[in-house]
Amino acid sequence: MHPLVERNLRDRPPWAIEGIPSFFEKFYGYWRDGELVVNWGFQNPWRIKELGANLARLDLPTILAATAGGEKESEQRLVSIFLWERGKFKRFLDFVKAREKNGYDSYFEAAMEMPMGRVIPLWQNYLNRIAARRSEILRLPLSALLPDEEAFHTFTASYGISVSGE
Repeated sequence: MHPLVERNLRDRPPWAIEGIPSFFEKFYGYWRDGELVVNWGFQNPWRIKELGANLARLDLPTILAATAGGEKESEQRLVSIFLWERGKFKRFLDFVKAREKNGYDSYFEAAMEMPMGRVIPLWQNYLNRIAARRSEILRLPLSALLPDEEAFHTFTASYGISVSGE
């Protein structure tokens, strides 16, 4: 994913250098009539474990202001999943590609369609939900591609994985 991001999203903010590619590291899918059906937006257990007790105290403006090259990939990935869960991840990517902030200070705020002050309570609720589901998240299996829809549903049911759009 890094080469694709480098080439297609040259104006991405520093947090997104790792935040975007790491989004794609956890998925479940299956083959349907030769087409791949993929479900994204799952937390990655090892990243949640890595964040430890700090998880519910992560400061969104600090993550977004971080410079490239830091050791904060797990935090940056949370930002991408947050955007995904709110239905704003594609919008964020589109704004970065178009180099358009729609009058906001950042691509993130433009994608969210609100200033940071209004986003922070939503972010905190998101972190609290993750912390409350921590033990469930830590049991998620590795990413998987199943041979067909039936095998996929058997797999997701066996692990208690909830998939949307199905």
